[in-house]
Amino acid sequence: RGWSVPEVLLSGNHAQIARWRREQSIQRTSERRPELLDKANR
Repeated sequence: RGWSVPEVLLSGNHAQIARWRREQSIQRTSERRPELLDKANR
């Protein structure tokens, strides 16, 4: 409640939604567990 929904999720474009979700996932991992991305980028 009270949260705004990103426009991409309302668009219905499944490819854009998948891309957005992937980007959000990487961003969250970067913030919470950066060492996991360091290992993956080696």
